[in-house]
Amino acid sequence: MCSFLLTNAQKQIEIIHADDFIFDNNKHPDYGKLVGNVSFKHEGAIMQCDSAYQYKNNKMDAFGNIKINQGDTLKLYGKQLFYDGNSSKAIIKYKVILIDKHTKLITEQINYDLEKDIAHYPKKGEIKDGNNNLVSDRGSYHSKRHLFYFKGNVEVINKDYIMKTDTMLYNSKTKVSFFQGPTTITSEENIIYCENGWYNTQSNISQFQKNASISHKDFILKGDSIFYDRNKGYGKAIRNIHLIDTVNNLFISGDLGEYFEKTENAMVTQNALLNLIADKDTLFIHADTLKSTKTEAKREINAYNNVKCYKSDMQAKCDSLSYNLQDSTIELFKNPIIWSDKFQITADSIRLLVSSGKIKRMFLRQNPMIISKEDSLNYNQIKGKIMTGFFKENKLHKIVVIGGGQTIFLAQNDKKENIGINTTDCSDITLFFKKNELDGITFHTKPAAIMHPMDKIEEKDKLLKGFLWRGDEQPKRKADIFIE
Repeated sequence: MCSFLLTNAQKQIEIIHADDFIFDNNKHPDYGKLVGNVSFKHEGAIMQCDSAYQYKNNKMDAFGNIKINQGDTLKLYGKQLFYDGNSSKAIIKYKVILIDKHTKLITEQINYDLEKDIAHYPKKGEIKDGNNNLVSDRGSYHSKRHLFYFKGNVEVINKDYIMKTDTMLYNSKTKVSFFQGPTTITSEENIIYCENGWYNTQSNISQFQKNASISHKDFILKGDSIFYDRNKGYGKAIRNIHLIDTVNNLFISGDLGEYFEKTENAMVTQNALLNLIADKDTLFIHADTLKSTKTEAKREINAYNNVKCYKSDMQAKCDSLSYNLQDSTIELFKNPIIWSDKFQITADSIRLLVSSGKIKRMFLRQNPMIISKEDSLNYNQIKGKIMTGFFKENKLHKIVVIGGGQTIFLAQNDKKENIGINTTDCSDITLFFKKNELDGITFHTKPAAIMHPMDKIEEKDKLLKGFLWRGDEQPKRKADIFIE
């Protein structure tokens, strides 16, 4: 075996073996040729090939079955090698394979810096790492940190999902991917989008930021930050969250949300707000907690604690509320109250039948009462055991009272001057309204009616039992529903 005697070489390439060494100082004085089972060493790396040219300037061109072995940390294979011993940089071409303890990279060219332990691949590369196949237009690998940097049409194919992005970092030791641009993760369960975040491909736990969203069947979950556990099917969104029901045309906003993928249930707290959109108007429902639950084909939204509602033509307040999306009914529980135009409506429980965002019917059970304030001193009042209200275009059109009917109405003359009040007791009553005013009344069974002139009205005759005016609690605008 022969080798050039190199002078002033700071990082001299050491020839370990070659079957033949060919040197012709007349024809090619600057290099010699090594043939057969060639191996050489530099900067702790062993390089092997079928044949090579060794240059006096401490460079090598190698051909056929290239193999670079840098300790037990990294191996490189290819068909052609250009190596500069002065800069400790190698260019490996054609069917190149890089293997370390954790992963395998296949590409057509790698530019490898042995001093910095950094490999760049300028052409399309494919990573095979356990259950993951990663493809990108170009990238680099920091072997000491086990860190890949992918750029351009990055795609990760896993048995459970396909991940696509433009820029990504991947740690082959921890199996964690870091996104630094628009990223989409598609699976049978959902579609995830973000522009920043990370994904642990081993544990299936991830964190997404910047325009983050998870789309699952009929729902989209958005937030400033989303934590997601694919194995448990659990997502948690923080700050500026939106849970959008694309089927029922509603969404819930807030600052903290949880989504349970397997049961298709969700919960929102902290400034929670349900938005029911219809006919260019929205019913806003605020509560301490909003839950969307599904049982079989039935979906229901429940609001708990300090429930307040606002719509331009209707407001409400109660302790808890449920909205059944299947039959479009809204039920209010525990001290419920509804304000519809000039009417204050109360009962132990109130159920609303809604269609296209409009109230069609209202069912009042146990201690129902409807009050309208006519002036600073007088109130119209309707009371009974069971009461049903009928609406047209969200305006109260008719009220049917069944059992224990009682009414008090302010009486006026043609000049709209107060002349007295009418009190009536009648088991069953039907009342008709037009433009928020009483337009007709039918007493079905032997009414007992009394007209009280204004100058002879006693205080006890002015109010029905259980009367309570709660006008100061009425939300006058959307912002009021957030006031404690």
